[in-house]
Amino acid sequence: MKRLPTLLAVAALAAVCAADEAGAVRAFDRAKRTEPELIAFLKRMPKGGDLHNHVSGAVYADFMLDAAVRKGLFFDPASGTFTSDSTKIPAQRVLSDNNLLYQFLNGVSMRGWKGGGQSGHDHFFATFGLFGDALGSIDPVDALAEVIGRAQAQNVQYMELMTGVTPGAASSEYFASVPDSTDMAKALEALRPRLQKLLAASKPFLDQRGQAIADRLRLREPVTSTANPITVRYIWSCNRLSSNDQFFAQAAAGLFLAANDPRVAGVNMVAPEDHPNSRVNFERQMQMLDFLWRELGKPNLTLHGGELSLPISPVESMRNRIRRMIEMGHARRIGHGVSIAWEDDLPGLLKKMKDEGIAVEICLTSNMAILGVEGDRHPLRLYREAGVPVFLNTDDEGVSRSNLTMEWVRGVRDQKLGYKDLKEMARNVVEYSFLTGQSLYERRNYGKLANAFKDCRRPEWKPSAEAERLLAQSEKMRVQLRLERAFVEFENRF
Repeated sequence: MKRLPTLLAVAALAAVCAADEAGAVRAFDRAKRTEPELIAFLKRMPKGGDLHNHVSGAVYADFMLDAAVRKGLFFDPASGTFTSDSTKIPAQRVLSDNNLLYQFLNGVSMRGWKGGGQSGHDHFFATFGLFGDALGSIDPVDALAEVIGRAQAQNVQYMELMTGVTPGAASSEYFASVPDSTDMAKALEALRPRLQKLLAASKPFLDQRGQAIADRLRLREPVTSTANPITVRYIWSCNRLSSNDQFFAQAAAGLFLAANDPRVAGVNMVAPEDHPNSRVNFERQMQMLDFLWRELGKPNLTLHGGELSLPISPVESMRNRIRRMIEMGHARRIGHGVSIAWEDDLPGLLKKMKDEGIAVEICLTSNMAILGVEGDRHPLRLYREAGVPVFLNTDDEGVSRSNLTMEWVRGVRDQKLGYKDLKEMARNVVEYSFLTGQSLYERRNYGKLANAFKDCRRPEWKPSAEAERLLAQSEKMRVQLRLERAFVEFENRF
């Protein structure tokens, strides 16, 4: 009988030593009563990361305006942009003239869009032509610190950001004159010496930038280090509206850098997918990516695919867009994927994506604004029921006036996601990221941790020598462990 208190004490200690997921679920269910309660809950919840983020579209218009005022720019009401033309209205005066103020703030974001004569699609993409000198007045380090700092404040663990990764002078020299891409092998040979010079220039550039952002955010290590609370990688972007020769040179540069500097995690292609040039040049662009991927080390690609709907695109463009990006463009992730239901042999494609681990970067807010797709019109549930890995992203949070917390709020309220769904998506982010190294999980099963980490979800867990050895060899494992420990800390509050 004397052993009973001891056994009870051991049982009580075991309960305390396990993260309280059930308590977090109950708190989440209570928080769903109102949007403010849900925001407060989800803002603190560990989010894994954001892998689909255009930095130029992530900067808030408010901070562009601040920069325009500091730099002494002038506002042109006719174009809706800031300029250095002193015959226009001084930026300082915009602050005291509500008509001018709201013209700018509403013009460069979805802040004031209410429908009417301009579609959400047209207004969204028009914003990028209005940034101009206002965005250019912001130091790139300040822009990145804004975006990364905002994410860190929401318990985001990891980001892959679409932004420039080379100094301006080196880029200008590289793109000064691009070779004819008709003969791709010949064009690549002509570019090879330039690629080496671009890589040599990008390495110190990224060194300096990584430290400057860390200093701004008061991080211990450069922002690309896994030793920080948040880790960043960069994605090179190719413009699908460029000429074929320009696109080839862009893709060659991005793939070469991604193959030779782990901070450049991969390559993407951007610009409106429904534009006629995107449709006409699509097949040739896939041929270029296929050739360059094979020639330049087979680095990672994530491609904007299926950001289409019938109001803006012929159905013919949607019958094989995603499949071709995977099979010929070698995409390891698909951005948006909204038009998936129109693909030929949809069951076969979904099975292929599930079996090969081709994840989809879901961007709920921009899909609603650009395509008018939300609720049960969105394919998120289709993907999930087919076992295709998915996760939520911001896309252009400054333009959308959103952030990752609000994407999760939309996921809960619009897509009926539960706590465990969100937790799975948070893990998906890191598992399907382009971080290097072995995974923390066995065969992508989040219930089966590598043996050295089988107890890492217990609050008192400390890494063994074997765990330390494995962590030293894998960036991905280090970020995944950080996420698991963040969940332990979060759930032990309940």
